Amino acid sequence: MKIPSALLGAAAALTLSLGHSIPAAAATDVVRATLSNGLRVIVVRDTLAPVATAMMNYRVGSDEQWIPGLAHATEHMMFRGSATLSSSQLMDAVGVTGGDFDADTTSTVTQYFFTVPSAYLDIALRAERSRATGLLMAQDQWEQERGPITQEVQQDNSEAFYRLFFKMQDRILGGTPYAKNTLGTVADFAHGVNSNELLKFYRTWYHPNNAIYVIAGDVDPQATIAKVRELFGDIPAATLPPREPVRLSPLRSALFRETSDQSFTAVALGYRFPGYESPDFAAGQVLSDVLSSQRSTFGGLPYTGKALGTEFVTQVYPKAAMGIAAAAVPVATPPEAIDRELRAIIDGYRADGVPADLVAAAKLREISQLEFNANSIEGLASEWSQAVAIAGLASPDSMIAQYQRVSVPDVDRVLRTYLDNRHVVTAYAVPKNAGVTSSGSGQLAKENNAIPPSKHEPLPDWAQHVLDHLHVAEQTIAPTDTTLPNGIRLIVVPEHISHTVVVDGAIDNDPRVQVPSGKEGVDDVTDGLFAYGTTSYDRLAFARELDRIAASTSAGTDFGLDVLSADFDRGIALLADQELHPAFRESDFTIVRDQAAGERAGEMTSPDFLAQLALDKALYPAGDISQRRATPKTIGALSLSDVKAWYASAYRPDLTTIVVIGDTTPESAHAIIEKYFGAWKAEGAKPNVDLPTVPPNAPSQTDVPATGRVQASVRLVETLPIARTDPAFPLLALANTVLTGGFYSSLLYHDLREVRGYVYDVESNVAAGRTRSTFGIAYGCDPQNTLPAQAQIATILAQLQSAAIEPDRLLRSKALLMGEVPIRESSYDGVTAELLHYATLGLPLDQNVVDAGAELAASAESVRAALARYVRPDGFVRIVTGPPPP
Repeated sequence: MKIPSALLGAAAALTLSLGHSIPAAAATDVVRATLSNGLRVIVVRDTLAPVATAMMNYRVGSDEQWIPGLAHATEHMMFRGSATLSSSQLMDAVGVTGGDFDADTTSTVTQYFFTVPSAYLDIALRAERSRATGLLMAQDQWEQERGPITQEVQQDNSEAFYRLFFKMQDRILGGTPYAKNTLGTVADFAHGVNSNELLKFYRTWYHPNNAIYVIAGDVDPQATIAKVRELFGDIPAATLPPREPVRLSPLRSALFRETSDQSFTAVALGYRFPGYESPDFAAGQVLSDVLSSQRSTFGGLPYTGKALGTEFVTQVYPKAAMGIAAAAVPVATPPEAIDRELRAIIDGYRADGVPADLVAAAKLREISQLEFNANSIEGLASEWSQAVAIAGLASPDSMIAQYQRVSVPDVDRVLRTYLDNRHVVTAYAVPKNAGVTSSGSGQLAKENNAIPPSKHEPLPDWAQHVLDHLHVAEQTIAPTDTTLPNGIRLIVVPEHISHTVVVDGAIDNDPRVQVPSGKEGVDDVTDGLFAYGTTSYDRLAFARELDRIAASTSAGTDFGLDVLSADFDRGIALLADQELHPAFRESDFTIVRDQAAGERAGEMTSPDFLAQLALDKALYPAGDISQRRATPKTIGALSLSDVKAWYASAYRPDLTTIVVIGDTTPESAHAIIEKYFGAWKAEGAKPNVDLPTVPPNAPSQTDVPATGRVQASVRLVETLPIARTDPAFPLLALANTVLTGGFYSSLLYHDLREVRGYVYDVESNVAAGRTRSTFGIAYGCDPQNTLPAQAQIATILAQLQSAAIEPDRLLRSKALLMGEVPIRESSYDGVTAELLHYATLGLPLDQNVVDAGAELAASAESVRAALARYVRPDGFVRIVTGPPPP
C-alpha cells in the first residue's frame, strides 16, 4: 500500500541522482545563458519526441508572503490575463497547441510550465512573456478567481492527512518562513487578499533577475536561447528586497490526532532533517533510501505482516527539512502499536548503525537515476528546475560527487543526529467511517441556466497560424510488432535518448469474469505474493539482485522493468523469474491473505469504496458481475491452492503483451525476451475476459457521507452504447474536448469555474472498452453548488445536442487534439501505456493517428448528432461523496 502523499508532504522530495560506472551521459545537450537583466536560461535538448517543456521558476513562494495564501493567489491570477494578452487569448493560444500547462507554489519557488509540440514553443514563450510584462490583477477578476481557489483550500483541508502534515510542519519548522501557510485560508482570501496586495506581491518579486527559465525537449538550444533573449531581454531588472531569515528554534515533541475517512490507520513520525544547503544533505537522502528499502527492518515491515505499507520521505527546504517515517496498518490495529514499532526500529538503527550494503545500494540507485531522467521531457524540465531553482545546484548531476563521498559513518552520524525520538513529532490519522449511503438529496436547481457567452478575442498572429495550417501530426515512433511462438505479443520501440530500457507488460484478464464464485479476492492475494521472492531467490535475495544493477521490477497481471541498458539481459532474467516462478510459500501466503482481509475490512466502510459500489449498482443491472466484491470472509477462506489455481488459469502467454522501449534493438529485445519468457506455455482454451454488454442505466442519486470533508466530490456517470472501435468514439472524444479541454477555453471550465465559481475543477471523460463504455463528468465543489453545477452541465449538454458547435470553438478543440498526439509520446511511460492500451483493445498501434484523422475530418453536425444519439443529459447516476447538497 502506498502511504497517502498528503501525509508525506505537500511536494515530493527532490531525488537527485547520478554517476557510478554506468554509461556516462544521456543523449542531451545543455546550453546556458544569463541575460543582461539577470534572467538565467537553461536549455536541455532531449529528442525523445517533437515536444518541449518550458518551465519558468520565480524564486519566491510562501516564504516571502505577508498574507497566508498570497503567493498561491498570485499563481492563480497569472492565468487571468495581462496588459498584452487577455485571459481568453492566453488560454486559447496555448489550447490550440494541444499543450499541457500548470503551476505550483512552494515555500521558496513558484513554477509555471507549458508542455507543447516543439514546433509551437514560440507560443509558450510569448505567452510567458505576456505574464512577465504586466499582469492585470484586476479586482473583478480576483472576485471570480476567489471562488475556485477557496474551494481548492476547502478540498485540501478536507483531507485528514493534509491537516496533519501542516500541523507537523508547524511544529518542526515553526517560527521559520518554511512553516507559513502556502495554500491560504478561506478568511484571508475573503478579507485579506485583494487586487492591491496581489499587485504589490507581483511587483516586488516577479522580475527577470529573480527567475530561472528551464526549457527541455526537441529544440535547438542556441536558437532557443536567442529567442528567449529576443522576447525577454528588454524586461527590466529590479532591486529585490531582503528575504526573511531562517532561525530554527529548539524542537519539542508533540502528538497530533485527526479523524480520517480512509480505510486504514496511518501513523507518522516527523523529524527535523538536513536541508539542501547542509553538508549532511546527501547523507540524509541516502539514509531516507536505506530506510525505505524493503531490505531494511523499517521498509520490510509490510512483508512481516506488521504493516500494510511503510515509507520514509523528506520534505526539503534550503536550510532545513522534514524527515517522515510513515506506516499504514489495518483499522483494527491501534496506532500506538505501530508507533512503538517504528520508534524501536529507529532506536535500533541508532544503536547498531545501518547496513553497509544498503548504503551502497542506495548510492548506486541515486547515481543511476540520472539516466532515467531523460525518459520524460516534462520530467527532465522538472528535475532541472528542482535542482537549480530550488536546491541551488548547478545541475541535477551536481550531486554525483556528494553522493560518491557519502560513507556509512556519515549516514550513521546523520541518523543519530536527526532521528532522535526524544524530539519526535507524531501524527495519528484514525478512520471513523459510518459505512452507510443514502438516497441522493435535493432536486436540480431551478434557476436561470443560460450559458454565459465566451468572449474569445482574435488570436495573435503567432498563435493563429496553428489553426491556419492544422494537420495530423506524423507518427514519431516506429514500433516493431511480433508474436513469439508461445503467443506473447512483443512490441519494441528503439529509443536511444538514454542508456536505459523500460519494459511494460500486461496479461489480458478481468477477475470479475474469471474468478470462481466464492473465491473473490484471490487475484489481489496472488498479486501480493510476487514481492516475496521466487523459487530461485527468497524476498531479500531477490531485492539484493535488483540492487546490484539498480533495477526495479513489478510483477502480476501488470508487470514491468526499469533497467540500465547494459543490464537489460540480467533485468529480464530477474523479471521472468519473478513473473513465471513465484515462490508461493505457505508462510508468505498467510501474511498476505491476513493483510488483504484486514485492509478490505477497512475499505468496506470507507466512503470512496462505498461511492464506487453505489455507482456500479446504479449503472448496471442487479446481480451484474461488475458488482462482485471481495469481503474479509471470502479472502479469509482462501487457500494457497486457490492462489495456484488462479495463477495457472489467468497467467497465460497467449494473453500477454510486452512493450519494450529504450536503448536496444528489435532483434536484441526479441532474443532476450524469448530467452527468458519463451518456455512459458499455455494450457487449455483461452478464458473469456470480456464483460457482457448491458442496457442503458436509469438516472439516480446517492449521497455518501465522509468524515471531516467539507467539500463535495461529485461524479455524474452514464453508460454509453458504443465500443472503442465504434466510429462514434472520435466524435465523442472531440465533444469531450469541447467540454473540458483547454481549461478556461472549454465550455464547462469557462462556465462553472471562470464565470460562476461553482467548482475548483471539472473533468469529463469518455471511457470506451471492448464491450462497455461510459461518459462521465466529475467536479469538486462546496455543497450548495452541487445542484446548480449539475443543472448547468445538463443545460450545456442539451445545447450541444440541439445546435452545432460554433466553428471557431470546434476548430480550437480539433487543434488541441492534434497537438496531444506527440505530447502523449513524450515519455517512455506514455509510449508504453498507449501501446499496451491499443494492443489490449485490439486496435492498430497507430490508432492515435487514426483517431486524429477522424477528429480533424469531423463536422459540427456529426458531433452534434453523436451527442444527441448517445448522451443523455437527464440520465446520469450522481454520486456525491462528502457533504450532500442542501
